[in-house]
Amino acid sequence: MTSFIEKNIHPTFLSWEAKEEGQDEKSFNRWANKDVIPTPAHERNYTGRGYFGFWVAAAVNTSAWTLGSSNLAAGLTAAETIGMVLVASVLTGIIAFLCGEPGIKYHVGFPMMSRAGFGIFGIQAYWGGLAVTVILASIFPTFEHMKNTLPESADITTQELIGFIIYIVVFTPLMLVHPRRFHKYLFYIFGGVLATMVGLFIWAVSANGGASVMPPSVSISSTERSFLMLRCVSSVAGAWTGSGIRQADWTRYAKTRRAAVLNQMITVPLTITITAMLGTFATSAVTNMYGQAIWQPITLLQFLLRNNYNASTRAGCFFAGLGFFLSQLSVNVVQNSVAAGMDLASLAPRWVDVTRGSLIMCLIGYVINPWRFVKAPGTFITVLNSFGMFISPLAGINVVDFWLVRSRQWKVPDLYVGDNSSIYWYFMGLNWRAFFSWTMAIWPSFPGFLVAVGGAELAGGWLKCFQLSWFIGFLGAGLIHYCVSLVFPPPGKPYVHERFGNEGGILSLDGVSDAASESEPFHDVEKANIVGSIKGSRQE
Repeated sequence: MTSFIEKNIHPTFLSWEAKEEGQDEKSFNRWANKDVIPTPAHERNYTGRGYFGFWVAAAVNTSAWTLGSSNLAAGLTAAETIGMVLVASVLTGIIAFLCGEPGIKYHVGFPMMSRAGFGIFGIQAYWGGLAVTVILASIFPTFEHMKNTLPESADITTQELIGFIIYIVVFTPLMLVHPRRFHKYLFYIFGGVLATMVGLFIWAVSANGGASVMPPSVSISSTERSFLMLRCVSSVAGAWTGSGIRQADWTRYAKTRRAAVLNQMITVPLTITITAMLGTFATSAVTNMYGQAIWQPITLLQFLLRNNYNASTRAGCFFAGLGFFLSQLSVNVVQNSVAAGMDLASLAPRWVDVTRGSLIMCLIGYVINPWRFVKAPGTFITVLNSFGMFISPLAGINVVDFWLVRSRQWKVPDLYVGDNSSIYWYFMGLNWRAFFSWTMAIWPSFPGFLVAVGGAELAGGWLKCFQLSWFIGFLGAGLIHYCVSLVFPPPGKPYVHERFGNEGGILSLDGVSDAASESEPFHDVEKANIVGSIKGSRQE
């Protein structure tokens, strides 16, 4: 019976501790587990196709489709909006490259980048549920006309709740697939998502009798136009910086450097910009036909089923709903669940691995009733839209700390030591330089943020700072952190390249090369030797 359980139950459920099979107590401590230590060579299996699928999942989705909505409403033209989206997506690709380098060079994820810089110490599921609702309504007329048995205070209908539950049933098992294996699925999901987006665009333009471009909602001056263009870049870059800053979580699995870098610099701007362009033109055509702008594509499918419930509409909405269902599955995996799992694994590696962390966040995401956040515009939505204000300084600090302050040189073993013998212990596990820089970069945007949340009156200059918070946060935090680190150098100078060697318990210093050429696979560093090398296997 025991043998049957061990063979058929996912390894993460076989022990209370997140401990790898065969790993002894000396090589396992509160600072490291198999998902936190450097990825061994045999697990670095992401090729260019895998990273292409990753960025399609991250960029070809409903969020990118609707990028034109607020900017056209503010007064920008469609061409200006698309142009600024392109600029912002190029910046996103650059951030992804800069933040992905630690993963390529040292094969560790974003949490280790944060340990080095700062010290040792979702609503996507709801849209996925709506996509299921569209699929079921397309197949079953009785489902489309199902009576809502839930009270209005629930903020969700019976149909939507059924779709949400089905989405949970399909999505949750995906958390049992380790991130290093997702590349097998992402590229194939890309085909379905792309066909859906392009198909919806072609249908809208064809049904409209040709392309049409939605004019700006208001007339603005040239000065206002220039500011709005900068604001567009700031908001779009801020929205995708979260994906860029966490690139090391995925580049640690890169088979070659080129596979990751080419997709960061080329696929990112192309996918975000093209998706925004398709969404803008499709919504313009729909507005011309029906007299109302429906930017959210899943909402558009529901609208079409309600107003034209025939065989062709049902078939089209079924396949489109299936495509968006796949899109929400993939974006929830690559942008939300894995990121949360990696963070929790680094916070409590003895008890949590990436699988357990992802499952924990899934459970939290399910029980907080995510549909309330979507259907109740207000403070929470404003905070979510302001995410770039908080994340851009973090990106600036991490980039400057890795590339300029330390010249890409890390003492990897010290990342797994929780005492003052580690150069990353700083002061009680916290790097005051990084926190000071982050705080100083946040404060110019914070008054405007409070205005946006609370609606209070404030001088227009503060609000403009908030609207340009990506520039202020990224550039400001990076500059401050660099200057502070020059005056008060972090411990460990001169910085040397130190990583785990491939002879048990022995460390390699200085003489270790970058571990990869542009196209050749990385040299092997066995996981068992890596874990066994952690500073003599110290424990706290």
